[in-house]
Amino acid sequence: MSVFKENLTSRILQKETFKLAKNSKRKLNILEIGCGNGNITKFLINNQKKLEHNYFLSDISAEAIRSAKKNINYKNIIFKKGYLYDPWEDYRFDIIISDVSSISDVVARNSEWYNGVTYDSGKNGLKNIEQIISLTNNFLSKNGIFLFPIISLCDVKKLKQLTKIKFKKIIYTKKNYWPLPKYFLRKKFLHELKKENFIEFEDKFGIYIAYTQTAICRKI
Repeated sequence: MSVFKENLTSRILQKETFKLAKNSKRKLNILEIGCGNGNITKFLINNQKKLEHNYFLSDISAEAIRSAKKNINYKNIIFKKGYLYDPWEDYRFDIIISDVSSISDVVARNSEWYNGVTYDSGKNGLKNIEQIISLTNNFLSKNGIFLFPIISLCDVKKLKQLTKIKFKKIIYTKKNYWPLPKYFLRKKFLHELKKENFIEFEDKFGIYIAYTQTAICRKI
């Protein structure tokens, strides 16, 4: 089985989480679920200054956990294998980062991004993230913050509606636009998914353009 490595989405999450953590005057408990090789946490550790925060990582893949352990050398860290929040029943966190798959299964199945990597996100891409959003407040400490990526290859409208129900204060970062690989061009299923509002993309000059942004949700 393959392990998810650093990509545009994880780099965006790195940047946004770092901006939140760097101004803290106390040690934070930071959880990364769907950690893959742990690149987000590694970035945060490598760039933290005076405070050495506590980090927690989990993934459904045992291979991913082994990869993350190999990738990160740090004393204040706990790794656990498990599905979504299952490993963290008795924990509370100041920041939770989700990089769990949230694009349409149809797109994932026809891409090279998920070769050997578990996705199982449903046709609209929301199966996993919907469960995560419904449970997150139970694992956030008071005034805790939850970050997750919104990739336009899912039902963005429904995703934002679900988020609005669970969180009273949400900030969406600017959209980062990027071209879909050429092997997606003229694929009928993409237009069928778009017609059903399961994905969003623009067709410009023969190039399909998607976007990624981050949702920053605060528990109030």
